[in-house]
Amino acid sequence: METRVSYYHILIEMNDHISTIEQTREIEIFDIIEIQPYLHSILLPFLNEQLIELEDENIEFKDILHLEIKQTLLPIQHLIEEEQRLLPSDTDVTITAHEIFNNRDLSQDVTTVIFDILEAAKLEP
Repeated sequence: METRVSYYHILIEMNDHISTIEQTREIEIFDIIEIQPYLHSILLPFLNEQLIELEDENIEFKDILHLEIKQTLLPIQHLIEEEQRLLPSDTDVTITAHEIFNNRDLSQDVTTVIFDILEAAKLEP
């Protein structure tokens, strides 16, 4: 029996306070096979409107504009390469992760499902 692995991708859009101009930026964490480590560092703090601690920075909840969790059956780079190959050779279009995430055949948005389960389980951070 073949075991299917899912890949999760966390996308965070946030306010960027690096310059005096109000800007936004994205943090993308791709190809997560084991989502449990991200429960306590990102997902539960987000659900509880707390500080999110990443390896190289901390993000205040108030600075997060949008958080999404996407699921694919293959690593994102593999999907990008496959989609790029399907394009006509004379095309100057570059496929990005966002095109993959917008394609319902290749990706599912599981944000609501995961947060509903966390809310139902009432897990503490």
